[in-house]
Amino acid sequence: MHLDDDIKGLVKGVYVGCGILCVIEIVVGFLISLTGLYSFDATIIIGAVGGTLIGMICFIWMAVSLQRSLDAAQNGGAEVRRGVQKGYTQRMGLQGLWIVAAVFVPFINVISALVPLLFPKLAIFLLQITGKLNLTQNVDSTAGVKGGES
Repeated sequence: MHLDDDIKGLVKGVYVGCGILCVIEIVVGFLISLTGLYSFDATIIIGAVGGTLIGMICFIWMAVSLQRSLDAAQNGGAEVRRGVQKGYTQRMGLQGLWIVAAVFVPFINVISALVPLLFPKLAIFLLQITGKLNLTQNVDSTAGVKGGES
């Protein structure tokens, strides 16, 4: 399967944003630890990196799932909605497993593991603010269609 160029660009932008946000989370965690509220250790880094990876995996999974659905819709697929719903359920399941692991595995900091699950949404928001992503652009659906003049 081949991802559309628009989807590839979005995935690249979100991945770069998630990576930057992960580094920022680790730095902020270190700076807060200097105040003496808690000690900075490897559990914070493991949680931040692991949570970021889970968020990124779920995002590419969503992009691939949507591309498959778009391809199926073009080919007259009747089960498009079911496929999208199945992918959503599986992605939420993966995130749920990560949350359970973050809570019960002692070498993962819970807070630093859960915050990165929001990074893909935050990265999209930052791409919109900076103007690198416009989700509300108008597509001229009548371009090239004759007979629609008033």
